[in-house]
Amino acid sequence: MLFSEGLIASIEPRLCQRGQLLLADDFANLEEVSAHWFFREHWTVAEGALIRTGIAGENKRVFVKKPRYGDCIIELKVAFQGAEEIRIMTGTPGKYNAVVLLWPHGFRVTTAQDQTVPHFPTIHGECAHRFEKGRFYQVMIEILGEEILVRVGDENHMVVGSHPILNRERDYFAFQVDRPGAAFDDVVLTSAAGRAEGWEDRYRKLEKLQSRRPWLSHEPGEQQKIREIIARDQLYRESAIFRGLVTRTQERKVAAARKFPEVFKTVKERRKKIALESKRLLAEDPVFLTFRNGINKLKRSEVELLHLLHPGLENLPEARYHIALAEAREKSKDTTAFQLVVANREIMEGKMRTRYPHLEKDGEDLLAESRSARSEVADQPDFKQVTRAIAEAARAEKEAVINAARVLEMVFAEGKENQ
Repeated sequence: MLFSEGLIASIEPRLCQRGQLLLADDFANLEEVSAHWFFREHWTVAEGALIRTGIAGENKRVFVKKPRYGDCIIELKVAFQGAEEIRIMTGTPGKYNAVVLLWPHGFRVTTAQDQTVPHFPTIHGECAHRFEKGRFYQVMIEILGEEILVRVGDENHMVVGSHPILNRERDYFAFQVDRPGAAFDDVVLTSAAGRAEGWEDRYRKLEKLQSRRPWLSHEPGEQQKIREIIARDQLYRESAIFRGLVTRTQERKVAAARKFPEVFKTVKERRKKIALESKRLLAEDPVFLTFRNGINKLKRSEVELLHLLHPGLENLPEARYHIALAEAREKSKDTTAFQLVVANREIMEGKMRTRYPHLEKDGEDLLAESRSARSEVADQPDFKQVTRAIAEAARAEKEAVINAARVLEMVFAEGKENQ
């Protein structure tokens, strides 16, 4: 049960002026909702809210289809209903950008890693806040140029920060929830029309408030990780010497990968190679094409059978269809006709895996390929030389970060106290 929306205090922008309305959803009209959001069974709309369903799964996302925005104001209401972490995620083409993490005891504001720009990610700050289970809370995220302001409820519960990576065009907007369940309502995305009047004075006050409060409670290892993330970003932005260390490490890694490509190939690169091979087989191998088409046909047959077994299912709005389909699948799992279709699909998938095993490798398999390639060259003098050179450069870079982290004045709370 969600608590009354009347308990929610409205928030007005402090960093930005409101510009053009880009997205507004109160999740009341299901037909309009389906046009904006990409749904799967982990998400639905119920009781006038966007809901993370009870279907098991870790870190499941729902995202807006093809947004385009830059400086912006993001407003929403969010409620914890069993989840332990909620993420509000923005991104640039192929990369993440500003990410806000909410926990039942507080929240964190980060700028994510983006390898397309020469900067490191950072953690702008954390703020204690008790999210009562089942109650909606107002969240506002404002981004203008390199600056960001995030508030939950009022100006006392806020994080402010600045980072060059924030000054980008964005094409990604999503919510991620670690487990069932959570709810979102009154989501509004607006472009920023400029800086709000009086922001400079307000920024100084907020920055002072933020500097005086402790960070959230974390284990010692996590505390050190936070210090190092912040220190690395600060060093890279402020120290030409450190930027030189980073460049040296990267140059040595590139040189090593050029000389020993199979050893230093990433899992992402290996997956891309598999995807290209699948594409080639679709175009050139009739047997592969027959398998793929047959499997897809059997998957469609499963869905069509579920439509027959559960009248009205196919007529549901997009926002409710996928969770209903998952529930219908579970209810029909002991039905003979459904078992037969599923068995036929699984048999064909098994045959395809047997004929094309190189297309079915998981992350561990791909890592094993790198380890195997490394073992084959481990005793070669030139391989030892390049790995030693990388280790020396990385060690110098790491030592600089540790030394900088050591002098950061950061106080962490002793327990998950609520403000």
